[in-house]
Amino acid sequence: MTKEEVLKNYRVSEILEAARRVIGRFGFEGTTIDRVADEAHIAKGTIYLYFPKGKDELLNSAVVEGIRDLALELAGGDDATRPPMERLASLIRSMFKIQKSHEDFFKALILDSRFVSYEPGDRRGEELRKVYLEWVDYFACVLRSAADQGAIRARDPQLAALTLAEMMTAPLRRRLLSLTDTPPEADAEAVLDLFLYGVRGVHPERNGK
Repeated sequence: MTKEEVLKNYRVSEILEAARRVIGRFGFEGTTIDRVADEAHIAKGTIYLYFPKGKDELLNSAVVEGIRDLALELAGGDDATRPPMERLASLIRSMFKIQKSHEDFFKALILDSRFVSYEPGDRRGEELRKVYLEWVDYFACVLRSAADQGAIRARDPQLAALTLAEMMTAPLRRRLLSLTDTPPEADAEAVLDLFLYGVRGVHPERNGK
């Protein structure tokens, strides 16, 4: 990699990090090129140098790379050699810690439904869909492995992973509605318990009913 390429990657990374901070503070509608430039302490024209199509291109890149960074952070603390239930519990707890440290960014993603919609043929939408499903499939692989080892019931692992993803955002939604101020550690344990055991505690097939 040349010195110019290293500098470009560094500059793009700085811009995307600034964009995510602005998104978290003002939401997608309130994010502007001017605000991102101010946040990154660079000239407005510098952003257009790397994102010539403007705000939409910048926002899409910020979200896509943001999700990739979060996935890498999660995977960095994973240990595939652990027993399946310990591994799953550790991943859920880690996800809540990551969510807490990037709370504003997660809030913005939750509040703007445009970034979870998908229209075939939309290149940016397809890119976002791909990176999101890579994150979901990571959990699906963990769940599939747990099922193969008999630790959990065999069910569609992708559906289970998507369900778990929604469950992990539910406590944040609850905080956004000012319904609770529970710490993320408590939320993680509640979601872990609910995901593994449901509201009945014991599955009827296992309880002889």
